[in-house]
Amino acid sequence: MKSGPSRLYHHFTSRNQIPSCSLLLLLAGLLICGCAVNPVTGKNELSLVSEASEIRIGDKQYLPTQQSQGGLYSIDAGLSQYVNEVGQRLAQASDRQLPYEFVVLNDGVANAWALPGGKIAVNRGLLLRLSSEAELAAVLAHEIVHAAARHGAKTIERGTLLQGALM
Repeated sequence: MKSGPSRLYHHFTSRNQIPSCSLLLLLAGLLICGCAVNPVTGKNELSLVSEASEIRIGDKQYLPTQQSQGGLYSIDAGLSQYVNEVGQRLAQASDRQLPYEFVVLNDGVANAWALPGGKIAVNRGLLLRLSSEAELAAVLAHEIVHAAARHGAKTIERGTLLQGALM
């Protein structure tokens, strides 16, 4: 049995340890190279998804996600226009100036969501439960913050890192 420095050398150079060391070096490199300041929190965060990629991902997922949830609510175009106007006014105060879009979906479930890059949808079912413009503004502001704080991008980044760790 080896002892002292040669034992440590053997431990760190064994075939089982090389992938672990490589992964640690890769993660350290990502942390050094991929840090950005979150515009909402002001904190440094790992950033593997650029803003341009975020917008591209949101654009790509927007239509299929809408279609999977009843499609656009087209019975009352005035309602959709109103939601978009309220959303655009709120988006002007956002910490991130993204190409925000707001739509109403023909889904009876009380829900709203935001995709990366500022793509935001509110279900008809949620609108039926609201009783004022202030309540609508609160829902839309909540979704704007999700987009501005990069919550969707962070989910993608976590998935990428986990996938890399499992390889």
